[in-house]
Formats: sequence, C-alpha cells, structure tokens
Amino acid sequence: MAPAYVVGPIDASQVERAYCLVAAVGYDIDVVAWRQLCARTLLRNYPSPYVEDIAVAEDPRGYVRGIAILRARHSGRYGRYLSVPVFAIVTAADARGVCETLLRYIRTAAREKHCNAIHIASLRTDRWPVGPEELEMAFDGIVIPLR
Repeated sequence: MAPAYVVGPIDASQVERAYCLVAAVGYDIDVVAWRQLCARTLLRNYPSPYVEDIAVAEDPRGYVRGIAILRARHSGRYGRYLSVPVFAIVTAADARGVCETLLRYIRTAAREKHCNAIHIASLRTDRWPVGPEELEMAFDGIVIPLR
C-alpha cells in the first residue's frame, strides 16, 4: 500500500522540519532567514494571490518529504502563471508519490489563482530564489500549460 501524503500550506509546527529539507537540498539560506520567510506567510490573515505561499508535503509519520514555494507572476509570453522557484523532494522510498501529490496541489493552486501555466524552476542551490528583491528568474525549468 502506498503511503498517503498530506500537502498544504506550511504551519508553525512544520517550519523547523521544512528547514531541514531545504538545508539538505543545499539552498543557501540560513535558519533565521527561513524563519522570517515562514513568519511572513504564517502571519497573513487571509490568502492573497500575489504573495508567496509555502506548500509542504508530509508523510503519515509527520516527516516533511517535499516543499514548494509558489507565487503568481505575469509574463508577456504566458500571461498570468504560477512561479515555483523552489520545488524539492527528499525521500528514499516514494519520490514519485510525493512528487505527484505535491504537483496536484500546485495545479490546484494555479487554477485557484487563475494562472495559465506553471513554471517550476531548475534546482539552483547557489542562490536563494525567494524574496521581494529577487527579480523573476529566466524560464530555466519546465513550463506546464494549464489551458
């Protein structure tokens, strides 16, 4: 029987465990900056289509197996699209299951934010690709059309 993963917005109990995954992948972000990013997400009183969301995939035992950071963007080529600058999965047993569950969540989020496509960036651990000062990355990953 395949494990069932729960994917949803990060909650306060997952911040430290999610950081372990981000650090294991090799992103250049320290724990203080990670906590600040999560705090901004957790302190919002209502969802917004224009700010970053952090999605976490958790296995039945409570281990964080996947993480994605989502933000709506606009480009001349794709119109409104969902940018996913961080998409990481860490598991020894069921990478496909975690990936499929996390992608299903991302597709739903993109439709709810009225996006035409999803851009999942290539893994680039040499810089942390999230923040208000960060310019939009080149389309160096994959683009998944939704319509």
